[in-house]
Amino acid sequence: MKKILLLITYCIPFIGYAQLLTVFKNTVDSIYDKNKNAIGVIVHVEAPKHHISWSYAKGFADTETNKPLDYQQPVLIASNTKPYVAAAILRLVEKRKITIDQPIKKLLTDKTRRLFERNGYDLNAITVKHLLSHTSGIQDYVDETYFEFVNLHPTYKWKKEEQIKRSIEIGTPKTVGQEFSYGDINYLLLTEIIEQKTHQPFYTAIRDLLKYQELNLTKTWFIDLEKYPSNTMALAHQYAGSTNGTHMILIHHGICTVAVELLQQQKNVHCFSNTCLKGRLSKISSYWKPCILMYCLLINLNTV
Repeated sequence: MKKILLLITYCIPFIGYAQLLTVFKNTVDSIYDKNKNAIGVIVHVEAPKHHISWSYAKGFADTETNKPLDYQQPVLIASNTKPYVAAAILRLVEKRKITIDQPIKKLLTDKTRRLFERNGYDLNAITVKHLLSHTSGIQDYVDETYFEFVNLHPTYKWKKEEQIKRSIEIGTPKTVGQEFSYGDINYLLLTEIIEQKTHQPFYTAIRDLLKYQELNLTKTWFIDLEKYPSNTMALAHQYAGSTNGTHMILIHHGICTVAVELLQQQKNVHCFSNTCLKGRLSKISSYWKPCILMYCLLINLNTV
């Protein structure tokens, strides 16, 4: 689908506006119809130079009711929340509250610091940059056993302290900076650093640091932690895999309540990622591109 829409984008100058939107719609419909297991898809196309801002949804918002999916429905963006956390950290660097190569020992709460140090972690060796780049050597709390528990207890709300404790219990310190090992624990700790430096809940601080109001990100919020925006449609159901022939709802498993789960409409996703890519949110280009560019590209690809 990505390749097809990319080809269509190249053809924009040669196709009339109305005709182009028809091509977009027919392309999405065709791909959806060919994928029998697909439930729903939301697409947003933004091409300011060609005066195009187009959103479209195909499929269902709920398999039980077969209610049609609407492109204005918000969705969980899961780990695509990490660019927001990383961007907020870089804004703190810009404000000289922290440095990118600063050890995290004095940036964490005393409680968290003691937990890690008692279990052999050298927090003077781990820097902010290591957390941002998943090279901290800290074992993640998410593994197969974790997901099994989530599936059996989908309404259980994990606490930050539980997740940190689990990371420590199931792993041992690895060499810092040696290898990339993706883990939510890194960004969980970054949210703690944000709170320590701003003296605000991380979700409030992120909203201020990333200038939500200025960017008009009115449909972007942390689920369970912030008020559901007014005049916003119901959250679309999201599914992953199948169990006994029925689709399993992908329920947030506590990550969103402590660190990395945002809700937002697809157009809001594009607005934020486009702002990042054009460097309009931070002046620290040397830090910005290595840490954020990859994630912002992933956001754009996921919206397609």
